[in-house]
Amino acid sequence: MEKLTPVQLKALTFIRLAISKSGTTPTLRELCEHMGYSAIGSAQDLIAALRKKGFLEEPSRQSARSLVPTLAAKDISQSFEDEETDPFTFVLPCLGSVPAGNPIEAIEERIGTLRMSTSMLPKPHPPRSALFALKAKGESMINAGILDGDWLVVASQNTAPVSSIVVARLEGDATVKRLMKDKQRGWYLKPENPNFNPTYAEDRPFEIIGKVVALQRSILH
Repeated sequence: MEKLTPVQLKALTFIRLAISKSGTTPTLRELCEHMGYSAIGSAQDLIAALRKKGFLEEPSRQSARSLVPTLAAKDISQSFEDEETDPFTFVLPCLGSVPAGNPIEAIEERIGTLRMSTSMLPKPHPPRSALFALKAKGESMINAGILDGDWLVVASQNTAPVSSIVVARLEGDATVKRLMKDKQRGWYLKPENPNFNPTYAEDRPFEIIGKVVALQRSILH
């Protein structure tokens, strides 16, 4: 069974919770709204990937509500939901590490969980199903207060406001930087350390994976 990416985990969790609450599977349009997609095609691509990985059933006929999780998907979603113990605590999946330095391959695999108080999150709280945690590596964001080994709490989304700290993917790799826009050269990723260079989208196209919304530091650094 292939591993889930953060976006796929978000979609699968939404589908399972929708079934649990209403007794019916969500439509593609409802999935689009939850994921922040403007085009149905984006949701269709996501569903196709989940079916290919074995987490959604192949439909026997065309239907507006055909997003049926497999047994493998139910096991993953249930184990995640069972870790939620109270309304003031979020238990988030840890999906490997992302460099706060020169980009290296981001590990899109659940390696554990991170428990944190909801008081550390901005209000209104992002939905728990949209959040995941990544461990920062490197020193390119030290002037933003992000140190090597910090846990970054990330809201899965494909856009973010200027000056947000984001996790971005570049040519299959991932990094954490501040998202900026230059009048002449357009969007770029800005490190918060003068020893590192910015990355301009015109030179190296990138996509936003999510926005960093909180940080949790281990005393064992």
